[in-house]
Amino acid sequence: MEKNDPEGALSGLRVLDLSHGIAGPFAARLLGDYGADVIKIERPVTGDFARTLAPLKNEAPFPEQSLLFQYLNWNKRSIALDLKLAENRAVIQALVMQSDIVIESFRPGRLQEWGLGVDQLLEWKPSLVVTSVTNYGQTGPYAQYAASDLTLQAMSGIMQISGQVDRAPLKHGLSQSFYCAGLTAAYASIMAYTAAQADQFGEHVDVSIHECLSSELVLNESYYAFLGAVQGRRAIVQDPFAGEPIATRKGYLAFQTGGGAPFETLAELFERPEFLEKRFSSPPEREKRVPEVKALLEECVKNRDAKEVFLAGAKMRLLLGVVQSAEDLLACEHLQERHAFVELEHPSTETRIRFPAELAKLSATPSSVRRRSPKLDEHRQEILSQIKGPA
Repeated sequence: MEKNDPEGALSGLRVLDLSHGIAGPFAARLLGDYGADVIKIERPVTGDFARTLAPLKNEAPFPEQSLLFQYLNWNKRSIALDLKLAENRAVIQALVMQSDIVIESFRPGRLQEWGLGVDQLLEWKPSLVVTSVTNYGQTGPYAQYAASDLTLQAMSGIMQISGQVDRAPLKHGLSQSFYCAGLTAAYASIMAYTAAQADQFGEHVDVSIHECLSSELVLNESYYAFLGAVQGRRAIVQDPFAGEPIATRKGYLAFQTGGGAPFETLAELFERPEFLEKRFSSPPEREKRVPEVKALLEECVKNRDAKEVFLAGAKMRLLLGVVQSAEDLLACEHLQERHAFVELEHPSTETRIRFPAELAKLSATPSSVRRRSPKLDEHRQEILSQIKGPA
């Protein structure tokens, strides 16, 4: 952090990150972004398994190749410790006693097997918040089951409503289940910490990735619980104003009704009076002639760029969206104006890489990237020199 930069909202908060992968490390990094001092404990030699996750920068030495690891672990310091070894117990205890929040993502019961269960951690630091991020939570018949982003999306019900009705359920892209859980773990940890500061009683926060996703199906579950109806996947033939994006000369454009402008505004945007007619302006009428409506839209945009139509339509309060690629996002003038990206130097090369950096803007205590992601065990001496011996 620069000398004149304001302190983060969580400045003074101490976080011990025992987690691995995506969800737990993302939660810990979010706390670090707003000023928390985050120490990451990793396995010796190999470190967090996320260090092997693509995309990889092959010219960098192992285990510093993963760009995803860089994204999930900036604003942290790293020390390599084998949690299973009794010889490391004193250091771990000292780190716990100096922490306010511990975030872990081991299989339920694993830390208990190593003598580092929640009860032991709270004995060392009674006001501590321990946040556990696991596939199915700490209890229940599925608690010990392995899972992946794909299986969690399936089990949560998200896949059941994704895709087209005549085809198999469709998985959403990327690892959305883990990022959703990471966000939940971050805010739940802060809530528990606030309570612990008030009464000095610690708390165990149990975050189930499965439940984080299932909770997003509010309408789906309500439809079934109260109406007995099942929300299905998209119809094969659907109103183009609620269906698949339309191809333009350059890029794809998604259309949707609403947004504050009457449907007939499309007649002005495209200079096509057909949009004034009931056969196009009425949703039930459009559904009767989907191919005709789609053909008209395709004709209207075939010689125009998606971005140009979006900008023109948005100014008229029409609901339009460009299907943006990664290249489009990095060049997006709106994201640039809001400083949505940060450029960081790779830990082992001179390469500078752009990452999305800010989820929420705080006016007085903004987030900041104060340090790049750590090399494995990079801060061992610094951390050991700062901790005090166990009481």
